[in-house]
Amino acid sequence: MSIKKELLSELTENQLKELAENKGIKLNLNERKKRYYAEWDEKEKLTDIMNDIEDLTVKDIEEFIKIQKNP
Repeated sequence: MSIKKELLSELTENQLKELAENKGIKLNLNERKKRYYAEWDEKEKLTDIMNDIEDLTVKDIEEFIKIQKNP
């Protein structure tokens, strides 16, 4: 598992959604991806999708986690 995916896995579903919103990431899926992720848990689906987004860096995730721990 990549460092990026490990960090994303530490977040809750709501935190993943908040991170996506903060970074301007749209999680629109085409029909093929909707079928692929149909049986996935929502948190796992978000983690997998966000792991593939190149504009979301490990540093971005680390900063988000830091802010969540020390608001």
